[in-house]
Amino acid sequence: MAYWWDNHPWRLIQTNLREIDMLDIDAERYVADLQAFKATVALFNCAGIIASYPTDLPYHFQSPFLQGDDLERIIEACHSAGIRLLARTDFSKVRRPLYEAHPDWAYRTPAGDIVDYNGDVHVCPLGDYQQVYAPRIIEELITRFAVDGIFFNMGGFQTRDYSGVDHGICHCSACCRAFAQFCGLALPPRADMDDPVYRRYRVFTSRVIRDLNTQVRELIHRLRPDMAIDSDSTRRAGYIRQESNTAIDRSLPHWPYQASSNTKWAVGTYPEMISTSTSVDFIDFPYRHVSVSPEQQRLRLAQSLANGGQPDWYLIGRLDNKVDRTAFAPVRELFHYHAAHEDEYAHNRPVSDVLLLMEGRCSDPETRGWYRVLTEGHWLFDAPLLDTALETDWSGYRAIILPDVRPISDALAARIDGYVRSGGTLIAVHRAGLADEASEPREACAVSCLGLDGIEDLRRDTRGSYFRKRAEEEPHLPRLRDTGLVYLDGPYLYGRYSGDVRQWMQFIPPHPFGPPERCYYRVVVDRPCFTTRPYGDGKAIHVPWLPGSLFYRQGYVNTSWFMADLLEHIAAVPPLGGNLPEQVEVTRLRGRSGFDLVHLVNSSGHHGVSFFPPVVMTDLQLTIPCAREPQRLTSLVSGDRITGVHAAGELTMAIPRLGLMEAIRIEW
Repeated sequence: MAYWWDNHPWRLIQTNLREIDMLDIDAERYVADLQAFKATVALFNCAGIIASYPTDLPYHFQSPFLQGDDLERIIEACHSAGIRLLARTDFSKVRRPLYEAHPDWAYRTPAGDIVDYNGDVHVCPLGDYQQVYAPRIIEELITRFAVDGIFFNMGGFQTRDYSGVDHGICHCSACCRAFAQFCGLALPPRADMDDPVYRRYRVFTSRVIRDLNTQVRELIHRLRPDMAIDSDSTRRAGYIRQESNTAIDRSLPHWPYQASSNTKWAVGTYPEMISTSTSVDFIDFPYRHVSVSPEQQRLRLAQSLANGGQPDWYLIGRLDNKVDRTAFAPVRELFHYHAAHEDEYAHNRPVSDVLLLMEGRCSDPETRGWYRVLTEGHWLFDAPLLDTALETDWSGYRAIILPDVRPISDALAARIDGYVRSGGTLIAVHRAGLADEASEPREACAVSCLGLDGIEDLRRDTRGSYFRKRAEEEPHLPRLRDTGLVYLDGPYLYGRYSGDVRQWMQFIPPHPFGPPERCYYRVVVDRPCFTTRPYGDGKAIHVPWLPGSLFYRQGYVNTSWFMADLLEHIAAVPPLGGNLPEQVEVTRLRGRSGFDLVHLVNSSGHHGVSFFPPVVMTDLQLTIPCAREPQRLTSLVSGDRITGVHAAGELTMAIPRLGLMEAIRIEW
């Protein structure tokens, strides 16, 4: 089936409306404001907590503020301007009067209490509201109105409120019954991955949400197969939408690659679907009316484009009544740029050498550390989730990294072994592969190629430890030529390795570090910093500690140089050539018509916890693999021709000036 979004440019603005915004909303003004940004898709509040239209359903709370133009008129105005409208829904809460009539719908804390936040009561996905009545609300909405798609806000088992308070695992009667039927156990008291009951609970909740999502998607497929559905992994069509956001109490510094990593996992996991990482306008929930720094908005949007995503911006309220308008200029600039080059940004796929397989959405420190090293060292890489790993073609990757990804199924482990046997290289970190797909511990690593036959011990008290190079290892670790040590802080795995595993470097266990007179070591043991093992035509590398976490936390080159040497000289995957500084992110996309699009994104304006205009860079060079000599190199940013030299299977491009972003179209 052909879908409208297959050939419709996607520039989305979400006006997350307050209920009072419907008092005087004007459809023509609403559309004109969108057009000023060249937006082509709008996300508009329609149903769930509050019905933004006159509903016939008694369990759908009716907005008392519907005095401006109605939903039908707004949809008509959008369609007349060529703008598609997606319906925003939220079934995570109900208004207090509905709870009073149906207390069995509510989420319950372990103490049996409800969560009432400003008159909105949290509900449980296993209650009748989400299981029975939410689908009826969806049916009313999508059969009455010509909405073009649907977005579900706050799906799943929500335990936190808008103040960030975690109220714990839901203990409503429906959850208690269903979990007992699932495994014969009582609900765990709290979230704790060391608790085997909680690990069972995680499997249980994932199945509940999978079944509920399938039910809702099948309803929409039957009634409105033309609609774009958020995260429709059933049909592998529609869009995946995430947020690039900030939070007052979130650990600092800001993750500098939030939009990049969001887009990478979505594009890599579900390449058939549109990917957006919306730039959230406001600082945090308590401060929805003040925007983040303008340069932060620009950087987010540039990162999304560079990694194969589409531009997306999200604000509270309407455009015409927004008080803080500091984001308007930077967002308009990037939206207009995309509009001028929308053909080049449609249906692109990444071209990469390295596969960084992720268990989660780049939220753990080990993954983020490897993400930084790959980005700042200028390796081209993809970073998808495990969800579709068995379906992905790995033949183009020279190396796969498992950054402490513990839950590996037998099928995925066999696939990884086959990849290495056929000539690929694997870097597995710490306890990768030491749990099954349900996170239950394994005694031996599921990935056989590593030669990690078991665990002797897991040591956590390593502060004051190092790894020391042997003389014969010097040529293989050239970045560390001026130091003989790599420092360790964090857990260390004492592995039991097979006899054909080579163990690199030596371990200096914790030794005195004060007073200065006693700061020396005498004990050096033959425990590895990393191991290598030939396997078929390939190579398997195991790193029994967490260098990514250490680099993400502390950021010292002692760690990143080790990781970069491991990639380039042990795994034999060279980075791109040239003179780019670490603050420049490089990506490569391939268009459907055969051209390539190479992006350079300048993040030098990110300083500490602030975002300033990027430092303009000049006289840059970038060398990429290129089998054939191109006919034309063009900058999409300036429109100028780019000078390039092709020789020995490589293309060296001269970039005279780099502001926020460069995008070079390569044609053959």
